[in-house]
Amino acid sequence: MFIYCFIFTIEKLTFLILMNTSKTRNLHTNLRLARRFFYFLLIAFITFGATTTMTSCNSKKKLAAERAAAEKQKRIDEAKSSLTALLSDTNMDLEEKKRRLAAIKAQNIDDPEVRNLIAAVESQIEQQEERIRREEEERRRAAEAEKQVESVNEKMSRVLGEIANAPNANAANSKIAEMLQMFESPDTPVLIIIAEENGKKDYDRPTTIEKYLNYIKDQKKAMDRVANVGMNSAGKIKLLELRK
Repeated sequence: MFIYCFIFTIEKLTFLILMNTSKTRNLHTNLRLARRFFYFLLIAFITFGATTTMTSCNSKKKLAAERAAAEKQKRIDEAKSSLTALLSDTNMDLEEKKRRLAAIKAQNIDDPEVRNLIAAVESQIEQQEERIRREEEERRRAAEAEKQVESVNEKMSRVLGEIANAPNANAANSKIAEMLQMFESPDTPVLIIIAEENGKKDYDRPTTIEKYLNYIKDQKKAMDRVANVGMNSAGKIKLLELRK
């Protein structure tokens, strides 16, 4: 619209020039000058319009770049905040933490601090997984040890009772020989707990399994029960802990 107005103005100006020059003898000469003046102004206007358009395009590109940079910085700040929260929350469910970390990594944010925080969270997750594995292994071993204790306690209770109630020395010795097959050697240590408080145990005088079994044979009674059993790689008892 502005161009049309400009052209109309130029035409009016040209017409006025013609009207003024029509009274002179150099009509044709003035007409050529007017046309040249018109084209000169038109070219100047087009050049100005193109420059204005380029400036406007550059401004739009700059604004778009600034918006993109602001959006990127926002995502970086949000990622840093989320990763810092993941690091500080040691009670979060491990699978939930891994899911949130994966969501952040999927954004492919190219920022050194974000990458360092991601590495820190991954390291923390690895440590938590290792701790869980150790705890599971400890529970497994504890369950196996409890089964061993129950099995040994059941068998020892039976055989000790048979030794204490044997009708004669030969029968008692036969049961002692049977019992010794369960142990690493006749000198396997036997510890008898006489008191325990806050995890601290007091023991009776240490003895060996062979001496303890002969003591049962002589006393004709078996009052102690199995508290703990230490096994070697061959499945033999290497340490017996009893409780009065």
